[in-house]
Amino acid sequence: MTTHRSDKEQFSYLSLLFASSARAAALRALLIDPHPSYYQRQLEAATGLPLRAVQREVDRLTRVGLLFKRVEGNRAYYQVNMEHPLFPELRALVMKTAPSSLRLRGAAALDPAVRLCILSGLRDRALVVCRGGRRLALESPGIVLDVMSSESFLQALAEGGGGPVESYLREGSDLLGRRDDVLWRHIEAAGHDVRKEPGVP
Repeated sequence: MTTHRSDKEQFSYLSLLFASSARAAALRALLIDPHPSYYQRQLEAATGLPLRAVQREVDRLTRVGLLFKRVEGNRAYYQVNMEHPLFPELRALVMKTAPSSLRLRGAAALDPAVRLCILSGLRDRALVVCRGGRRLALESPGIVLDVMSSESFLQALAEGGGGPVESYLREGSDLLGRRDDVLWRHIEAAGHDVRKEPGVP
């Protein structure tokens, strides 16, 4: 059995459980990284669903209290209510049915030490940049982790020279999408344009 088929089968378990592939896709997009606020077009891109389906699902999830909604201008933003009594169990289901790259993204998203997580081009390794002096509580779901402090990362970036950091930045994909972190300014100043992993806002 190929990994691709296995990932599809795992996602179909979630779809069957919720009797709606659209709801399963929306839950996956929202619960993998529950911290950010997402607007509908971001969820459309993250899920591959038509906008109408996204609107229907976020409306249902908002009515049951799993999402908070706020409106700014003509744009509605949705954020996961992590205090909802079903949040831990729903997120655990989503994480168990996700492929290894999404499980890594989900673990990195909730680890306060992680600033940056870049999946290698071959998808078998990930560069994790964390705050100096912080203990990393991240577990690797079948992906080898190359862990660096922010200071070491910035030093390697400044030195250039085609080392492992350069390889990640040239061929890898951003798993977190937190482009407001100052590390991304250094990455862009060094001439790198790292693509986001599909589904990352």
